Amino acid sequence: MNLSFMTILTITFSLCILLAVLLPFLTCRYCLKYISTDCLIAFCMAVLIRALFPVEFSFSRTIPDSGIIPVIRDVMIAPVSAAGQTFCFCHILFFIWLAAACFLLLKKLLLCRQIQTLVRRMPDCKDLTVQSAWKTILKKYPAAADVRILRTKLKISPQIMGILHPVILLPEYPFTQTEYEMILEHEALHCLRHDILLKTAVDFLCTFYWWNPLFYLLRSRIFDLIEIRNDSRMTRSLSDDEKAVYMQCLTDTVKKIQEPPIPLALPLGRPDQKVLHRRMYVVGYSRLSGRIWQAAFFLFLLLSLGLATSFTLEPYEKLDEPYFVLDAANTFLVKTSGKYEVYYQGDLLYTTDSIDYFSKDIPVYEKRTNPYRTSEERSMFSDGRELTPEERRMYPIDN
Repeated sequence: MNLSFMTILTITFSLCILLAVLLPFLTCRYCLKYISTDCLIAFCMAVLIRALFPVEFSFSRTIPDSGIIPVIRDVMIAPVSAAGQTFCFCHILFFIWLAAACFLLLKKLLLCRQIQTLVRRMPDCKDLTVQSAWKTILKKYPAAADVRILRTKLKISPQIMGILHPVILLPEYPFTQTEYEMILEHEALHCLRHDILLKTAVDFLCTFYWWNPLFYLLRSRIFDLIEIRNDSRMTRSLSDDEKAVYMQCLTDTVKKIQEPPIPLALPLGRPDQKVLHRRMYVVGYSRLSGRIWQAAFFLFLLLSLGLATSFTLEPYEKLDEPYFVLDAANTFLVKTSGKYEVYYQGDLLYTTDSIDYFSKDIPVYEKRTNPYRTSEERSMFSDGRELTPEERRMYPIDN
């Protein structure tokens, strides 16, 4: 694995394009009808995890770019002086990114702790209708016996909160016995499925990309998918009349909400008509696709994610003039007085002190003041002149 600034930039750019394509599908009714919410949530989590680890794998490909990437590279490595120290611009950006993410994470943790402290001080709900409805739910879900039910004066939606010690928070405005049973069953399913832990993880992961609005949209879409998945699980065995009662309960609850939900909690509903319509649409239909098709589609999504983040853009500088390559076919070296003359296509190119960076296949000859080494050479060159480079190639001397 390799981590570099260009890798982070490329993967972030690729994920932004992927999210721009993905987000509209997460709000499409037909997509929610035929594709499992489990599949969509799992893929969204894979996107978040990939964004959290923007590393280049061994199978990733490097794509040279001579347009915008070199300009970005030059800007990011530009030196910035402050307090007598010199830093690269990319280092400053990375520090701001990390510092802000740590600050927001710490703020969320402190808020979570404060909410838990307030919740522990609140008394349990003593309403007889609520207790009767809760007893009915516990017969169906005995594993939810440790969940507390609290009452608040806030005009909020019924919601569940708390990871280690979950509680169901109910507003003061009343519901019927049937509505209480549906509300409590909805929140109990959230608890048994550990959805509050999933929401907290998504919230924390999106915090690392606090500067990217697409991740805020993704977080909101995942929260909606969690509620839609819970609606589907709850209404799976209900009759059409019972589904109608549940949808009416959702509608009445949304109308009564006057305050925003408590942070890091899962509300039954929120005052967003588009989200409510999507939930009611999914509840009214049974999903038609099977598990094999869902698994195949999930693998396709993962493959798309892998392909979208399996390359890295690298700056590539174009030369204004054409360049040539020195190899054994067009180059030879002549050693003279501790230096080497480089001949390209028979013409002296330049003189160098070292040949370490030359290919080992390029021949090296020794320059001789007396070109005649054998009687055969004397008979061929009787005028006593020095050998030309072409002639030296014909009569090489060992390195």
